[in-house]
Amino acid sequence: MVMAGCTENGTSEKQYVYLSDAACTFQSAGNEPFTITVETSPAEWTVTPGASWVTAEKSGNDLVLTVADNADGMERTTTISITAGQAEQTITVIQLSDDSLPMRFRKLAEFHSAVISPNGKWVGGYYSYAEEGDAALHRFIFIDLETDERIELGPYPESLMFPTSVECITDTGILYAVDANGGMKAFDVNEQNYYEVEVPGVDAATLGLGNVSADGTFWVGWAMVNSHYRPYVCENGTATMLPLPEKDFRDVPYDGDDFDLMARGFSEDHSIIYGTTWDNKDFGMIYWDADRNVHFVGEDVRKVTTIQRPDGYGGTYDYNIVDGMISWAGQYQISPNGRWIAGTFRTETAVDDGNSIEQTFSPAFYDVENNKTYIMSEYGDGSGMVVTDDGIGFIGTPSLYTSSCQVVKIETGESLGTLQQYILDLYGIYMPSGYLVYLTPDKEIWWGATFETEGIVASAPNWYLAPSLAK
Repeated sequence: MVMAGCTENGTSEKQYVYLSDAACTFQSAGNEPFTITVETSPAEWTVTPGASWVTAEKSGNDLVLTVADNADGMERTTTISITAGQAEQTITVIQLSDDSLPMRFRKLAEFHSAVISPNGKWVGGYYSYAEEGDAALHRFIFIDLETDERIELGPYPESLMFPTSVECITDTGILYAVDANGGMKAFDVNEQNYYEVEVPGVDAATLGLGNVSADGTFWVGWAMVNSHYRPYVCENGTATMLPLPEKDFRDVPYDGDDFDLMARGFSEDHSIIYGTTWDNKDFGMIYWDADRNVHFVGEDVRKVTTIQRPDGYGGTYDYNIVDGMISWAGQYQISPNGRWIAGTFRTETAVDDGNSIEQTFSPAFYDVENNKTYIMSEYGDGSGMVVTDDGIGFIGTPSLYTSSCQVVKIETGESLGTLQQYILDLYGIYMPSGYLVYLTPDKEIWWGATFETEGIVASAPNWYLAPSLAK
């Protein structure tokens, strides 16, 4: 942000230019437009490109940058000036030569929902559009990340299926999607077809997949049993319900069947599975060890306190407030080797004589091997999103409506900067704002999202960063 002061009719007014991104990097050819949000005072602002190969177009409060293909074979750099009153800011634009780009960046704004396979072989997703008569059609897209080739299945009319999300995809090219009409469908890129997912012993109409292994022989998820969700693991076609904890997140013994649990993800060797309790929408984070014993994530810092709350009739009742680890339903929050689990540490405080409960959220990472939780409260409201085998943690802030990402060495607490700075240091590439959702075990392919708003509509389109096709 650049600010300046001026006086008009004796009134001091601050003038400024704020940019969501002050730099961006384009590859040599085939680039998508890059959008930068501009906030200024005064509201009117002008833009001046510094080179003919860059086009900068205003669109409301956005500046949309496009670049021509780089046919010179040399890296080139220019700046774009944004001026509002006396305040000015510049955007650095870099376009690499075709042989100097170590990684390629792709944003998937057209997908309604998308996922990446465990080793980054495939990205799968879908989008919908209307035909004449306002009937919806749905297309499922597979992207081969080794070649950037796109394979499209469909269109499928809404009378046949109505997808609401894609859940996971295997390295062998099987994409699993939730059908609002009931059940789950699997789309096979090799057979160019789809089929209804059926698992012996599980009601397919209530089946949910948390995540699936690279070869598709192992998955975790949930199914409805007696009107409540139960966590399941499936190995080689045989589904088994995972053990349940004796008490709920608030340390209360279960009353009959009044609780819900879901399995969300697992380590690469399948030894550690993590999930969430869903009773009272507490989002408590649990995990099953190699012997399938169930534990609460962050047992070492978990604290339960019984308070008295007014019952509305002049009396009180016992209620447990909990400081403990929770999860926002992520499927990639465990390190490949299973040592680390990323999540959110939530504290609760009774206020107004127990009428209200105030909650605070901090990013946290749990060391399963040593039963030790690292709470990163210095980062404010945030969540542990992704963690590597060597203890590099990626923090999304804020907890809800995540829009940015910080990188930290968990055991030492050393800050490694923003995700954008971290990638810049690694590859010399300027990334747009956003946060990390998944990093493949070999750390070669990055899967993330960027929080965007248009009016009152918010979205988080995915993106990927993968090795250059020339490598």
